[in-house]
Amino acid sequence: MREAMLNSPTGQGCSGMDSSYPERVKARAEALYLQQGLNCAEAVFKALLEEAGQSCPVEMVRMASAFGKGQGGSGCLCGSLAGGQMAMGYFFGRVEETGKAPELCGKSAKLLHERFVEANRATCCRILSKGLIHGTPEQKKACGVRTAGNAAIAAEIILETLGACHEQAQSCTN
Repeated sequence: MREAMLNSPTGQGCSGMDSSYPERVKARAEALYLQQGLNCAEAVFKALLEEAGQSCPVEMVRMASAFGKGQGGSGCLCGSLAGGQMAMGYFFGRVEETGKAPELCGKSAKLLHERFVEANRATCCRILSKGLIHGTPEQKKACGVRTAGNAAIAAEIILETLGACHEQAQSCTN
């Protein structure tokens, strides 16, 4: 058993986890998507980790690559939600190879899904981008706004989850 992501899986602390974290993540995800060519999932995942002071080398970004364009162009799950879910796993997921997955990880993932639906009304990329042609400036702008907004939602949940653990003076164990 371990505490929730008060430290990274590598044992290094998370710097940058303050009230400015969601806004910094939002701006960084949008820039990664619109200016640096990352897809929505890659941008959200990378922004959430790096703005928390964590390293996010290309080997980690690669794991998010398949989620862009609604899972590789299938139009299913929005990549910005998938990137956020990957970050929930990074911050609150397992640290041991076997056994039950941490309950805190599942709770934060469920909350992210609920808030995503509340903000976007759907999780399916083809529904969210209906009427937009992929690759056009209109689509890129709309997805950039969604990517940034959903990155901020994920950052808020990470902060809330960590804050709730501290406020309740619980160890946030599995």
